[in-house]
This record gives sequence, C-alpha cells and structure tokens, in this order.
Amino acid sequence: MKSVYGPIDSWRLDRSLGVDLISRKGKACPFDCVYCQIKKTDSVTSKRRKFVSIEELREELDQALKRVGDLTDYLTFSGMGEPTLASNLAEGVDMLKEISDKQVAILTNGGLLYREDVREALQGVDYVITSLDAPDQEILEKVNRPSRDITFEKISHGLKRFSETYGGKLAVEIMVIEENKDHISEIARKIEGLDIDEVQLNTPLRPSVVPPVSEEVLQEAKSYFESTETKMVYEEKRTDTPKLDDEEVIKRGRPKG
Repeated sequence: MKSVYGPIDSWRLDRSLGVDLISRKGKACPFDCVYCQIKKTDSVTSKRRKFVSIEELREELDQALKRVGDLTDYLTFSGMGEPTLASNLAEGVDMLKEISDKQVAILTNGGLLYREDVREALQGVDYVITSLDAPDQEILEKVNRPSRDITFEKISHGLKRFSETYGGKLAVEIMVIEENKDHISEIARKIEGLDIDEVQLNTPLRPSVVPPVSEEVLQEAKSYFESTETKMVYEEKRTDTPKLDDEEVIKRGRPKG
C-alpha cells in the first residue's frame, strides 16, 4: 500500500494530499469507532511504533508533489488508522517541512494526547484537528470503543494540556451520530475555556455503517458553540480534484471522485 494518496477534496482542508504513516492493510488505532469509514479496527492498540520509514515516504511524497503539488493546499497526516501511533511522526513532520512549503495538518482522534511525546510531536504541525465525540466514559465506550488503557479522563486531560502549549491552529471535531446527539451540550461544556480556534461538526456523509444525522440536528448542535468559530459539514463545499490513484483513496474509505 502506498503512503501518499489523494488529493482529497476536503470540506475542512480544501485540497488535501494524504500522508499515511500507518499505511498497512488493516486499520491500527486506539479506538474502534462505530462510525469509522474504514470500518472495524484490525489492531486496537495504544502502543506507538514505526510503520513506515521516513526515507521511503520522502521518495514517494517527492514524486507525488511533482504530479499534484499545484493541486494541493495541505499535506495531511491521516490514513489507515491513528497517525499519532507512528513513533516517527515528529521526524515525518520535519521532513514535510523540509521538502515542501505546503501547510501541514493532521487528523487525530486525540486518544494519545495524554502522552507528552505525542504532544511534542505535534508542535510542528500547522493545523491539528482532534476529536471529542463524548462527554464521559459511558458515551466514549458507546461511540469510540477505546483500548482498555485509554479513559475519558486521559483524553480530556491530554486535550487541555495540548491546548495550553500548542501554537498552531487547533480545531475540535465532533462526529454527531444517534448515540451522542443528545449530549452535545455536555461536550460543549467539556471544551469550554480551552484555547481552541474552531469547532467542526461532522456526521457520516461518506460510506459508513452508521447513518448521518440531519442538517437540522447539526444546526441545533451548532447553537451550543456560539462563542467559538464553528464549521458544519452540511454548509461546506467540495471541489473535484484529479487523484494520484483512485484505488488508494478508496482503500481509506473515501468514495471515488
């Protein structure tokens, strides 16, 4: 499997070239979220390790940028699992900054933000989009199904610590589904007072075993974040950018085109 894919036409990141530091056949993640577009997690783990060498990634990314660099707004760490599981993430960030002047983003579930080494690895990223889908342990287990060593208390504490030290753009994404739609006001209270730049309200519009909530439900959810800039998936537009390889995009649960 290749480690660079896209560009993805993103409602948050415009044209985003995916950088996959996990890049394995099955998904590796500390969560097994009920809504995930890659479906069931093959390896539910919080253990960090090296999946992809930076040297191989550099060669692949250099070739990709020659083909679609002009069609790319962000280089985004995402892919076949949780990118902060990659123990060489900080090295990967440095490499991206070295070979390209594109903004670097990451899509993370925030499950490992309690770790100091993960928070440090993210300091060089320009735009961090982290998730918070639950206000407590009970909803966390229903929606995100974390590994046994990850608790809501750890996630909440990690997000608070990270928001205090991070100097880039920080967004909190909430994936709104049936299981948590009645708890958005509680989630809003959990992030109140944190130093974040944006709240992103999402729902599974891409292929998922979980149906999306309606635009009306998201509009109601948006009302709880009046003091913070808020984006909503139903309100954002996408373009149709040519891809490096349609199959690599589809493997990661994204529709063709």
